[in-house]
Amino acid sequence: MPTNKNAAFRYRILNHCFTNRGHRRWMLDELIEEVSNRLQEDFGSNTSVSRRTIQGDINVMRSPQPRGYGAPIVCKQGKYFYEDPGFTIEKLPLGENERELLNEALVLLRQFPGLPQLPVLELLVQKTEAGHQLSACHIQFETNQLVRGKQWLAPIYKAMANQQVLAIRYQPFLDPEKEFSIHPYLLKQWRNRWYIFGRNSDHQLWNLALDRITDIKTNMSVAFLPNNLFDPATWFHDLVGVTKPDGAQPVNITLETSELVSHYLETKPIHHSQQLLERNNGKARFALHVIPNPELLGDLLFFGGDLKVVEPEVVVEMLSKRRG
Repeated sequence: MPTNKNAAFRYRILNHCFTNRGHRRWMLDELIEEVSNRLQEDFGSNTSVSRRTIQGDINVMRSPQPRGYGAPIVCKQGKYFYEDPGFTIEKLPLGENERELLNEALVLLRQFPGLPQLPVLELLVQKTEAGHQLSACHIQFETNQLVRGKQWLAPIYKAMANQQVLAIRYQPFLDPEKEFSIHPYLLKQWRNRWYIFGRNSDHQLWNLALDRITDIKTNMSVAFLPNNLFDPATWFHDLVGVTKPDGAQPVNITLETSELVSHYLETKPIHHSQQLLERNNGKARFALHVIPNPELLGDLLFFGGDLKVVEPEVVVEMLSKRRG
């Protein structure tokens, strides 16, 4: 099938001409004018198409799948129309390759139980006759079926989509259970745990781990407030993990590692800002520009004596406290 966005848009316009205008017959100049006008309306520019472009589009639409649509476009006395009045490119069945891709996508997504879109995808596969016997899975993601909280993914996702406030009961590890309302804005996964980011009653940004939620209900008595607290696309840029301490700013961190750990860090950086500074006498130095938080400290402690923070002193002290 064609994938170019502008081309696909033109095909839809041509299909609309041939199906929804009383099945009239179109001169080529009329098709050029119609497509040009629709492009200008939808894209707000003086976009126009050439005679050659429309002729090429018609040829592509006539081509069989997967290149085109197999559209029965004929030209008689200089006028174009669908020979089959009931034809439309919007109701074509999926090809074998497309059904296989849909099938494989569902196999992959099934590795993340609790995703709210899964039931819809299951139904879509059945409706497209992709079959009930799914193909073998050739990719396995890191998942932990025992992690709690996945049952809250669907109601949280639904509340975000419908812009509804949630009443949540939350059980911290060491404190009494709490109840509060939250305006949900984002679901994010980190190391097999899911977190919800949203606005609390004090209009502050919170993140809560789903595995510590004990109950969720929709709070219809509170009006939903749109997200103006953070930009999910950039919020995590200076972070490892999900925790951003209040007022925290990224700092320059220098690490010294053993030769073995240096290769591990090169193939799997701690943070996208990581840079190799030097190698010398079986050791290596790396630089990071990142916010110090519990997730970063945990990653640094993972390497034990094979990794040392050279600077800044504040991060050295934070690690020393974590080690006890």
